[in-house]
Amino acid sequence: MREKLKREESKIKKELTTKKLRRRLELAVYAPYYILKQVRSRLILLGSMFLVNALIFMWYQGLDFLTALLAAVSTITTIGLYNPNIQVIDSGEKILLIFVIIVSVGLAASLVQGIVSASVKSGFQTDDLVRRMAKRMENHVIVVGYKFLGKYVVENLQALQIEFVVITKDQSQLDVLRSHIIPALCAPVTHIHEALEETNVGKASTLISTLDNDGENMLTVLAAKRINNNIKAISIVSDNRLVEGVKNAGADAVIPYSEIVGEMLALSSISKEATGILFTDNLKSRDVVQFKIETSGITYGDLKGICPILMVSKGGKFIYDMDDEFQLKEGDSAYVLVDHESIKAFKDKLRSFGTPAAKKRSKP
Repeated sequence: MREKLKREESKIKKELTTKKLRRRLELAVYAPYYILKQVRSRLILLGSMFLVNALIFMWYQGLDFLTALLAAVSTITTIGLYNPNIQVIDSGEKILLIFVIIVSVGLAASLVQGIVSASVKSGFQTDDLVRRMAKRMENHVIVVGYKFLGKYVVENLQALQIEFVVITKDQSQLDVLRSHIIPALCAPVTHIHEALEETNVGKASTLISTLDNDGENMLTVLAAKRINNNIKAISIVSDNRLVEGVKNAGADAVIPYSEIVGEMLALSSISKEATGILFTDNLKSRDVVQFKIETSGITYGDLKGICPILMVSKGGKFIYDMDDEFQLKEGDSAYVLVDHESIKAFKDKLRSFGTPAAKKRSKP
């Protein structure tokens, strides 16, 4: 079994490495095209100046086109292959050549500046490139929103090495994302349907909507489900009254973050060891709390009737399968699933074992 898991893990790592290499190669191939695209107009104008200069030489000096073009390139680039006697050049030709050379030199300087600017700019990841990358993605995650909670979702997806793409409605956030080489598109919520299609939502496994507006989150879920009804849609809400509405829109999981934060803060007034909250429908208002054992002589059987004990931390190891005689000693930690009523009962029960009478009963 372990060998099989190792092989699967190795396979996943190889796939991720291949995808990263392919993305870097794509970026390397796309970079020259991006630079040319940025300076295309200046290249066309500079080429036009070469052509105009060649036509001037053809008209005034009777050169054939190829020779005239070579002379134009030689003159504008100051190579000096063609060097006519400027004292006998016609006045009209002189004026035209002065104009062409000045304009050409200016265009050349602008072209060099444009190439340098495009090369150092983080904009290689343009919308076109992100769309191309997204088309190759499968079973990826689409994160909608980055300014609010999306940033932390992205950080964790990166840590888990899960492939993802971001849709943000804020241009400044798009610049931040691209500066970190994160695939992202910018689109207002009114165009979320098009943005989802561009990020290949039809082949995505999960949508996570983290916008700070509940109505926009609902709209995002609706749009995603219309395109891909099988996608797992997760949304946050700030107003608890909208939980059912977002679910009706098609969300598979709705996380009322304000309720969770409020509950955690309230829990801290009772127990500073609160470690997490379970927010599924069946386990609403259930919390995982860590209780430090401050006295010895307590057994698993003494505590299990109050609320479920998920595991015990003993000497840095986690123990999951305990019988009634399992001993909890001072310094151990019990991770317990509690609700608002049982947390106080469990704490009171632990405190009762610290009384002199309880200590006396625990002695052999």
